[in-house]
Amino acid sequence: MILVTAQEMAELDRRTIEEIGIPGAVLMENAARGALAFFERVIPDLTRRRVVVLAGSGNNAGDGFVIARLLHGKGAWVRVVCLRPAERLRGDALRNYRILEKIGVRPSHWDQNEDFSSQFSLVREADVIIDALLGTGLSSPVQGLYRDIIEAVNALQKPVLAVDLPSGLDASTGKILGAALRATATATFALPKVGQRIGEGDALVGALHVVDIGIPPCVVASAGLQRWWLDEEMCRQWLSPRRAETHKGQAGHVCLLAGSEGKTGAAALASLGAARVGAGLVTLFVPRSLNPILEVKLTEAMTWPIAETPEHSAAAAAESEIVNFLQGKQAFAVGPGISLHPETKSLLLRLIPRAPCPLVLDADALTIVAEAPDTLRAARVPVIVTPHPGEMARLMHCRVADVQADRLKAAQEFSRHHGVVVLLKGHRSIIASPDGRVAVNSSGTPAMASGGMGDVLTGMVAGFLAQGLEPFQAACLSAYIHGKVAENLVQAKTTRGLLASDLLEHIPMVIGTLEAA
Repeated sequence: MILVTAQEMAELDRRTIEEIGIPGAVLMENAARGALAFFERVIPDLTRRRVVVLAGSGNNAGDGFVIARLLHGKGAWVRVVCLRPAERLRGDALRNYRILEKIGVRPSHWDQNEDFSSQFSLVREADVIIDALLGTGLSSPVQGLYRDIIEAVNALQKPVLAVDLPSGLDASTGKILGAALRATATATFALPKVGQRIGEGDALVGALHVVDIGIPPCVVASAGLQRWWLDEEMCRQWLSPRRAETHKGQAGHVCLLAGSEGKTGAAALASLGAARVGAGLVTLFVPRSLNPILEVKLTEAMTWPIAETPEHSAAAAAESEIVNFLQGKQAFAVGPGISLHPETKSLLLRLIPRAPCPLVLDADALTIVAEAPDTLRAARVPVIVTPHPGEMARLMHCRVADVQADRLKAAQEFSRHHGVVVLLKGHRSIIASPDGRVAVNSSGTPAMASGGMGDVLTGMVAGFLAQGLEPFQAACLSAYIHGKVAENLVQAKTTRGLLASDLLEHIPMVIGTLEAA
């Protein structure tokens, strides 16, 4: 599903009203009816509870007025508290305010000259609060009365049902603008907003439901938006069952350069990750003295002993041998556990421009490339980088906090500047392509916070590349399946204790659910 910014959503609304001719009042009515239907699923006895609608002065308030009217029509006890005088209302919001008055639901208006506590008592005594204060247009920090109300509502710890998005949340970035309501559930309109899926917004929205308000699909399609919520529906379009006559030579050959003394586990996990997503053949380049270890650890993957340094990492002398072997292969993953030995660094920086097949760079490879990021531009083949936030910060020569403050922007900027696909790992992993496509991954669990998870993911990306998927698709599929396998294993029963190796044998089952569609 497409994710939109506040500005993009406003433009879709404008075009629907002005170019298609669907009145704004119709969109508002559809939005409110859909929101209320969702709220009644979240709280089945909503109409038997004391409901207070908190309203601002824009269209978000108008949606709240319609919801109040509909609740009143169902016989519910509902009150409306407006933080701004009626004179501030315009258009459809004002029209629905007047309707409320005519049917006997007379909104009360906050008087800042009166005592806060006594005026807030109506909200305090409510069973459920509907948030229709601030909509997607908010772009500056919440201050004054609005902030006081938001903080007071949060302190009540009562169910909050947000109309479009929790007030105080930046719809485009997921940042809290001064203060924001914590919603039990959010009914958002037409399309999910970027800020509801990333940053602080992901935790603030509660249960999120997208309400179809009547914006024609042709309006969305013509906008050319290339930002998606990466879910099962999106991933299914890239996978289909293999033909019966498929053999291993048609399923792609993955090569990996991974492992060094003390890091053979990383090499094994990456190799098995590639095999488990369906690569026909997997060959691991391994420092010669470590080959006996990897031959014991790996059964299906082949090993290729190469020249090594005295510290048992890949040596520069292995360059030509590796390049020659890569001819005719479909993917080359480099980095898990290779070490930061000077010779190994030199080897990697020389391999990047000479590699004849698509590259996946992770872990130590990213730390090495961070010292010479322009090397990425020298590659003759597509490149995927899979950094965690610390590696991303090294690549961008900034602080981790800067990356985490706007993960979407960091991934997109690095991707565009260096011409690589970026898979920025972490909660809600971001996949960005140089052509402007970007996806936010929906799967995953805190139980994945353990060593080796990224190594498995690296192998998976290479495995899908080898099977002919283009880089953005390979990165997206890998991120989603990786997280979904973990979800299935823990089933929300734990947030810790999951091992990277636990994922491997369950990867084909998740792939099977995607193929079956």
